[in-house]
Amino acid sequence: MRVQFTFKMTSIPLLYRMGMLSVIKEMIKTGSPTYYEQLFIQNKSNMKNFSYVTYISKLKIEGEYIYGEELHLTITSPSYEFIMHLLNGSQRETVYDIKGSELILKRKRLLPKTVIEDDLITFKTLSPILLESKEGEPVLATDENFQTEFQYLADLILKEVIMRKPIQPIRVLQTMMEKQVLKENLHQIQANPLYLTVNKGYIQLQGEPDDLQALYDAGISMRRSLGLGLLEMAKGV
Repeated sequence: MRVQFTFKMTSIPLLYRMGMLSVIKEMIKTGSPTYYEQLFIQNKSNMKNFSYVTYISKLKIEGEYIYGEELHLTITSPSYEFIMHLLNGSQRETVYDIKGSELILKRKRLLPKTVIEDDLITFKTLSPILLESKEGEPVLATDENFQTEFQYLADLILKEVIMRKPIQPIRVLQTMMEKQVLKENLHQIQANPLYLTVNKGYIQLQGEPDDLQALYDAGISMRRSLGLGLLEMAKGV
């Protein structure tokens, strides 16, 4: 399931991902303190069951701030419960704060459901994919171990988020991706920013349709709760 929120804005910090996560957490906490406690406190170190992407209209970057008129936040999750609490905990005209910058919620809507029926799908990354080796080194689509690391991550997401094993292995058939470097603070007390090397573009996957649907709904990337790994089906590629 996917839901989209539209906020009125003037500016937000250039390093905004932790701030957007705090907005999502505030919505969930308002919708259900019990569910919030379970998802973000009791299971703090576990994989989260959502991913998101942002789009800012009339975007302009000056110094350490992003300026724009509206911020569109699209969130995906395979969990009906998560989406329900998210919607229930978000009210129009609510003001959310990101390090002194205000976001005012103007609209929210459920997006039409996309149903995957084929075993061969080409996806476009709406938010990029982060893959890292066991040693913490970034893995790019051009690396020899990309297929292995991608399959391992896909299996892990199905196991920890969907709570089952893949019906059959997920295979990467083709990629048309480029390297992107993201700058972000991952902790409020962090003095220096962290740089994440990610993949953006197109990726063709083969697998059982139910597995591909689950990955589409959950997102596929490390650090998905920081706005990574949200996919869209690509046609005519």
